[in-house]
Parts: sequence; C-alpha cells; structure tokens
Amino acid sequence: MRPPHRPDAETTVSARTPVVGAAILHAGTVLAARRTEPAHLKGLWEFPGGKVDEGESFDEALAREIHEELGVRIRVGDWFPLTVDIGERWQMRTALARIIEGEPHPHVHDAIRWLALDDLESVEWVEADRPFLVYVREALSGPLTRAILFDEQDAIAVAERLTRDGWTADIVRERYQGEDDEEDQPWAVVSDAPQIMVEMLVEQYDGWLDLPEPPKVTPLVLPVAPKRIKRPQ
Repeated sequence: MRPPHRPDAETTVSARTPVVGAAILHAGTVLAARRTEPAHLKGLWEFPGGKVDEGESFDEALAREIHEELGVRIRVGDWFPLTVDIGERWQMRTALARIIEGEPHPHVHDAIRWLALDDLESVEWVEADRPFLVYVREALSGPLTRAILFDEQDAIAVAERLTRDGWTADIVRERYQGEDDEEDQPWAVVSDAPQIMVEMLVEQYDGWLDLPEPPKVTPLVLPVAPKRIKRPQ
C-alpha cells in the first residue's frame, strides 16, 4: 500500500509562498467558513487555513492556523495530491482534518457551516478551493460503520476512544424490529472510522459489527455432461 503523501517530503522547491487549508470532516459533513476580507472575496466560502511560516511543517502550520481561526485542535490527515496557484505569489495545499478538541467558532470569519455531500454546491466557494471539492466528495462518500454493544458504558467507551483519535462517533439506542421495550435493547456506535479500527475496539467489549448482507449472487448453471457438437454431414 502506498503511504499517504506529505507535502514536506517534496524535493521540488516552489518560489511561491505556501498556504494551507483544512477540509475538516465530522459525521458525514465538511466545515466551510465565510470570508470577510479582502473585499473581492468577502462573502465567499473556503476551507479555513493560512500561510506556512518559516520553519513550520505543513501539518504544524495547518494545526496552528485552525486553532487561531476556529479555536479547536485538529488531527491533520492525508493531503490532497494537488496544488493550486493563487495569483503570482501563493500556492495552495489542502488536507483532510478532524477535530480532536473543542467546538469550532469563527474568529476571523463571520460564519461557519457544516455541509453534507449534497450541500457542497449550496455555497459559493472561493475559486482556489474549488479544485479540492472532488477529493472532499470522495471523502464524504465513504461508508459508516455500526458497532453494536449491550452495555451503555461500553458504547460510551468505544465512542470516546474513536473521538479522541479524531473520528466521529454517534451513540444511538438500537431497537429490535417490532419491539418498543428499551430495557434490553443494545446500543449502536455509528462512526466514520475505518472498519478494522472499530472491529478491534468492539472485540474488547464483547460487541460486534453490524455489517450489511453481501449481495446475492445467482449461481451459474454448469453443464452436467459434455456439450455435444453437431458436425455437418
């Protein structure tokens, strides 16, 4: 498997000043922030971020900028394999990220929104961020994993562990079909974490994964005898 690309490992040096943005994911949505300046960008939406200072890695710069702009701490994930030139001076890179501490509040923007896959075109994006939307759509299209546990405290423990690692994890009460009594109903942790990660956690708490049934495949009808070839007389 090819390791994720890190911009800091690039050997080609650009004369442009690098700027970085974060496509922050949460529960099947991505965070967009509305700009207030400069005048020609006011009212447009972007992935928050900023300039990479001298001596900073791309990850460090992005984490710092997001803390300054939104008041949260993030875990930086994969960087999109794309750079976008902005004018003659800047070069933009964007990475997936997840909040690991705090609730986002706009400090330099005037509004933020969590956008689902179908809502991405409901806002007017700054031109520099539009090329990254194809990668964001791919990220938002990923499947959710459901972990089933019979003890509420076990469900809370699994959800807290996933959240600390930067994934989303929502706890819901599972219901058996046709039953209303909640006393013996299990709990479900719904997460966008990789399936193997959730599976390792539920094994510690005697739970299981609620996986969709594989599609039914109609078996091929195989011949029971050699096919006779009718030769011309």
